[in-house]
Amino acid sequence: MLPVFAAPFSKTKADAIPFYLLVSAVFFILFFIFKFSYIKKYALGGLYICFSLFFALAIYLSVIHTPNMRATILLGAFCIVPLGLIDHPNRMNLFVAFWFTLHTILAFILKPQYALDDTINCLCFAILGCFIGNLMIRGRLEGYEAQRLLTIEKETDVLTGLFNRRKLYETLAVLETSNAEKPSGILMIDIDYFKEFNDKYGHAAGDKCMNRLGEMFLQFTQSFRIHFYRYGGEEFVAIAYGYGETELLSNAESQRIAVQSMDIDGRHISVSIGVACCGDQQVRNYENVIDRADKAAYSAKHAGRNIVRAEPKEMET
Repeated sequence: MLPVFAAPFSKTKADAIPFYLLVSAVFFILFFIFKFSYIKKYALGGLYICFSLFFALAIYLSVIHTPNMRATILLGAFCIVPLGLIDHPNRMNLFVAFWFTLHTILAFILKPQYALDDTINCLCFAILGCFIGNLMIRGRLEGYEAQRLLTIEKETDVLTGLFNRRKLYETLAVLETSNAEKPSGILMIDIDYFKEFNDKYGHAAGDKCMNRLGEMFLQFTQSFRIHFYRYGGEEFVAIAYGYGETELLSNAESQRIAVQSMDIDGRHISVSIGVACCGDQQVRNYENVIDRADKAAYSAKHAGRNIVRAEPKEMET
């Protein structure tokens, strides 16, 4: 819009006002279109469209609007565009090469007196822009990867590969916000006689047991809408979404059977599972639901272990 505001003081800017306004209008339209959530996933394509408009305007100004002058705005485009988005470097370089080739061809046809100067200048700026842009992409991606690994390290239990207790409480805080999807139930899973298992077979066997258990729970996460967290020691919490009480108890029973069937170097373990259903309840504190599931798991252990127990109906408040 700045060239439009400068039009009263520059005849060359005044002649190009319709094109500046047209490109500005399209930019604004694209900006609002990409506000829609179902369009946001195509944001990269939207950026390529915007930068194509930028190049088209710059080429128009160079070879049609002012053919008696060397290109200026186009040089800025070759520097700015490779810095303006994150994509595969080869694709970005090909995008810049396409617009460079198009401008070079048009320059030799429509402004031959400056075509060679423009070609050399644009080539230098395109190489510089792509070189710096590629370096920035690598730097950004390395930074993102470092941040991702740091986040995983903070949120993941090393032994099982599941979310840790810290991540659990972060999740509970999110669940208590008004716009969060609410879970339908919470499970407390407790390994039966795990201390005795450690004492009898050693801590290395106990660690392997935990690792295998984590792998099995991750398989359930891939198949069902249920997320597992290591709560501490031999206890795990699972948060389930979209299941009624019957389905939740059936899923818990499937977990119990899967654990019982798991072979750990010829050894076997079992779990007691307590289930607390949320249903359509308005839950203000999900730690209370975990406590209810814990009491149900205690009831399962008291009843003989290796079973699934739902919380007593009178506890559902």
